Amino acid sequence: MIRTCTLHHYGCNIASDLVESQNGSSYVTVLLSLREVSKTYGSSNLPAVDGISFECQGGEITAIIGGSGSGKSTLLRIIAGLEIPDSGHIVLNGIALNGFSQFVPPEKRDCTLVPQDYALFPNMTIRQNVFFGKRAQDKPTRIRELLELTRIEKLEHRYPHQISGGEQQRVALVRALATNPSLLLLDEPLSNLDQELRDSVRTELIDLFRKTETTALFVSHDTDDAITMADKVIVLRDGKAVQIGTPTVVYNQPTNSYIALLFGKTNLIPLEIFPKARYNFADSESGLQVVSVRPHELKLVNKDTSQCSPHFSGKVLSIQSKGNSQEVILDTKELTLTASFPISHRIHVGDLLTVAVEENQSM
Repeated sequence: MIRTCTLHHYGCNIASDLVESQNGSSYVTVLLSLREVSKTYGSSNLPAVDGISFECQGGEITAIIGGSGSGKSTLLRIIAGLEIPDSGHIVLNGIALNGFSQFVPPEKRDCTLVPQDYALFPNMTIRQNVFFGKRAQDKPTRIRELLELTRIEKLEHRYPHQISGGEQQRVALVRALATNPSLLLLDEPLSNLDQELRDSVRTELIDLFRKTETTALFVSHDTDDAITMADKVIVLRDGKAVQIGTPTVVYNQPTNSYIALLFGKTNLIPLEIFPKARYNFADSESGLQVVSVRPHELKLVNKDTSQCSPHFSGKVLSIQSKGNSQEVILDTKELTLTASFPISHRIHVGDLLTVAVEENQSM
């Protein structure tokens, strides 16, 4: 059930949806709402952000994913108030941030942006950094709790250059969350960390956001960040939102070949070969309706291939070790496939193999 209330700010009325939960006893508020937001720079004919609309619910972690020039950083800056959109409407926590000749400046918005380089003051200690500003000084208890939660309370008297990149990020997060903003914005939060540290920090961020009930929106070019951290993923391309959904939906049910390939290697199999597939889309290059089948969704078949539809037979062209798995390139009559098998499967270049698509993909 959807109910609508009217919110007032700067003399304008904005409609905001309140969605009733299934038990009928509580409501989930749409914390952030964007409607047809666009932005074009200078004399360019191509908008950096082109008619983007989406919503974020309270407590939700949202990832904006896209390649270079997709518009993700511009969109984040628009929400933060560092850029002014040419058109469209933004509502945060019931407050209209723009439109009707009004514009709420960054410092008046109930959100905080953590920049890519963390923007810590190098001449200040960690304690001075997190307590910087009048609003932060008014919340000593919350800051103390955040320091303990992020396990950096023992670093208070050090300077930023004396701590690691992961610790610097925690300091930036404590400073950002100190004032308890309705929305936390993060620009490429893990890009400065090495791969081993990224994996552990992802887990730490999720845990921190859940414990502090933080609504977070971050941009990244790394799809692993989106898959592992986000409740909702927004894929941008050329300034447009080309797909919005849960990580599982975007990964397993891409709406075009760009999204399918953005989230890792995949096999684009013509629908005519795979008529029972539940999800398909038009390939931008061939124009054919195709199905995205990930390498791990192909399994070796030794017999009874008549029971498997579809199945492919071909010769192994190459094998690449991936640690506990191996990536196999298979040349079949119809197409060249990439498959992933456990390293325990003894496969050699030149072997003849038959593979079938996992049943859950073909049902």
